[in-house]
Amino acid sequence: MTNPPVTPSFDETQQRWSNLTVTHALVAINVAVFVLMILSGASPVKPALSQLIRWGADWGPLTLGGEPWRVLTSNYVHGGIIHIAVNMWCLWSLGQFAERLFGRWPYLLIYTLSGITGSLVSLWWHPTVVGVGASGAIFGLAGAVLAVLYFGHLAISREAVRPVLNGLLAFVGYSLLFGMRPGTDNSAHLGGLAGGLLLGFAVSRSRNREDVRRNAGFASAVLAVVLAGVLMTLRKGHPQLEAGDLDPDAGPKAIAAYNAHDYETAIRYLTILTKQNPKLASAQLMLGGAYLEAKKPRESIPAFQAALALQPNYALAEEGLGQAYEALGMNQEAQEAYKKAAQMKQ
Repeated sequence: MTNPPVTPSFDETQQRWSNLTVTHALVAINVAVFVLMILSGASPVKPALSQLIRWGADWGPLTLGGEPWRVLTSNYVHGGIIHIAVNMWCLWSLGQFAERLFGRWPYLLIYTLSGITGSLVSLWWHPTVVGVGASGAIFGLAGAVLAVLYFGHLAISREAVRPVLNGLLAFVGYSLLFGMRPGTDNSAHLGGLAGGLLLGFAVSRSRNREDVRRNAGFASAVLAVVLAGVLMTLRKGHPQLEAGDLDPDAGPKAIAAYNAHDYETAIRYLTILTKQNPKLASAQLMLGGAYLEAKKPRESIPAFQAALALQPNYALAEEGLGQAYEALGMNQEAQEAYKKAAQMKQ
């Protein structure tokens, strides 16, 4: 005779739920978003920028153009399996320690506001770059833990704290150094770290859990007001783009069209790219080159001139200007441009 299945009691079920932490929930949300993104057709290795934006990535033309919620949602979107694996490993390792140190709600406030701070610093630094990932929030946790361990009144000996401090400093230093490689948004790391340090310092003098909750709540409210003001300032200073000017994949599409000798398509995407990145001299140079290849030298001149205005010693742009003048029969102007280009190369 088999024993009947044992049904968990209410107390056992409640105990199981109580064992779940905020860190568990954050990891689960991040993983769920990534899985849903892949199921919707995104590449698990390198999703397209347009797909990342569809799922809530931080991108200036949209974030500053009426969708400010992206400074939060971008913290739960990741640009590939390696990206999310590294971030979730860091969150799992650091998050559980930080959650025990601060308590659930202060921990969640620090994580969330640090992530938003990182997103805003990224917007300020390069508003046309697509930003995703939990790393800004994770850096915020590291900063908050560092501040509390260094300045706090903890009932822990300095000998016990020192290895943790050294490990955190090594993590922050290595991550920032590794973040200098192309494609990594160190501005979000630094922003998240700064936000976490500020919040950690605010709660560092707390002597009990009640003090931690009160100080974390007050400091979070102040930081939230400051961040809202920063976002409003960034929105006022950012040029509004029309819907037809928005395409996060404009750069790769332009290069592909140019390499395929489809210069009209290249011109279309390069025009979008220069509107999204008005300070990118190389985009202006490529646009001028596409006009030349399309037998439109007159239209290429403003693009080459824009490249030179952004980068005065841009010899390639000066040469392109000379080719445009020569194609239009403006031989004197062409010779002057070629001469200037030669001088720039010296």
